[in-house]
Amino acid sequence: MPMMMSNELITGEDGTAIMGIRRRLHDLSNVLTGLLITAGLLKNFVPLTGNGGRYADDLEASAERAAVLVNEVREDVHRLQALLQERSESTIVCDVRPSLGQESGEN
Repeated sequence: MPMMMSNELITGEDGTAIMGIRRRLHDLSNVLTGLLITAGLLKNFVPLTGNGGRYADDLEASAERAAVLVNEVREDVHRLQALLQERSESTIVCDVRPSLGQESGEN
């Protein structure tokens, strides 16, 4: 599935891989939201005895840390897209340059 970035199309395996990563990050973010909500509900509405409160705190802290990691991976994907875009533009210039020389009679 092609994807748009900076008005350019990233296709093939690169585009498919990036779209797959973005989709999985979105899904993971949804799962983490559910965990954070559950931890909050446990802490605020369920009387926790023994280690229950600590477990709810641990669940919340782990989900928050995972959310930070998801955002870091999103930033990495954004940087990767920029690199792929740069590579794609460079390849287009290299592919077009010889054609331009032939059309103008240059060798």
